Amino acid sequence: MPHTVLSSPAATVKRIKIGALDALDIRAPAYQAVVLLQGAQLIYFSSGKLPTKDFEQLAPQHVSDNWLWVSAQAQYDTQDSVRGGVPLCWPVFGLFSANPEAVKTSFKDSLYDVTQHGYARTQIFDFERFSSEIGDNKTSELVLMLTGSRSPKLDLTVTFSFNDQGVNIKLTTQNQEAHTVHFSQALHTYLPTADITQTVIGGFDGVNYSDTLQTDATNGGWQTKTQQGDISFEGEVDRIYHGAPDITLTTPTQRYQLIATGSNSTVVWNPWIKKAKQVSQFAEDDYLRMLCIETANAHLDAVTLQSGQTHSLSLSLSQAH
Repeated sequence: MPHTVLSSPAATVKRIKIGALDALDIRAPAYQAVVLLQGAQLIYFSSGKLPTKDFEQLAPQHVSDNWLWVSAQAQYDTQDSVRGGVPLCWPVFGLFSANPEAVKTSFKDSLYDVTQHGYARTQIFDFERFSSEIGDNKTSELVLMLTGSRSPKLDLTVTFSFNDQGVNIKLTTQNQEAHTVHFSQALHTYLPTADITQTVIGGFDGVNYSDTLQTDATNGGWQTKTQQGDISFEGEVDRIYHGAPDITLTTPTQRYQLIATGSNSTVVWNPWIKKAKQVSQFAEDDYLRMLCIETANAHLDAVTLQSGQTHSLSLSLSQAH
């Protein structure tokens, strides 16, 4: 793509460099966003008539108006996902060994290592198109693509839609194989909070979840529990909820709404004190200022995709008032 693309007087996209990584800086009068080409990773979004930021001089973790959390220790290096924003977990979520047998079978003949959270997050995506002034809300749309060159051959298209109300991210996977493929995925969204102990997530009352920190004494797997009331944080949390309700996140300073489509699983994560010391690009006290709400097709919700078919997973993030 050219260094700068001007789609209309209302919105532009410019190619910039953050550390060693190429990024796209999308600017409009009412919002600004930054997407890394490595991993098609959104690392900054903010709306409102605020001064635009020069992210070649100021990294997103040093900007207070970011809707997303980015670690102060984030590294913008090749072959390593940046800690923060919205990394893509694709075509597997989590540890490969913890995926359903159908997913493991689909990738057993892969010539590449199937690393934790898959390989998409360290791949360079191709720029497909940028358009703006879509609809009455003057939405801008950025489309990036990763063409299947590994076995099994899956194409991934990532569509970002931005306007002054928020952002939508859609992952569309197409199966290019002659046989059915099973895969898992997630939009691993990091969100900020002023105090994790004063943060609650609404929408999951009565929803069953797998607690990955607790082992079931009967079958040796993860314990299945039922959420009672809102989700709060008093220690490490690593749960896969078997549902994708409309979510309200309330922090001491902000309220967010998250709406998923094409998903029936949601991962909620905070590493807390002990695990925070083991996480890369992460300060020991960062757990106090972040949480992850991951829109997913994970665990029992893995996708079965027949030859030639497509599947879309999307997240809409907005601020609740």
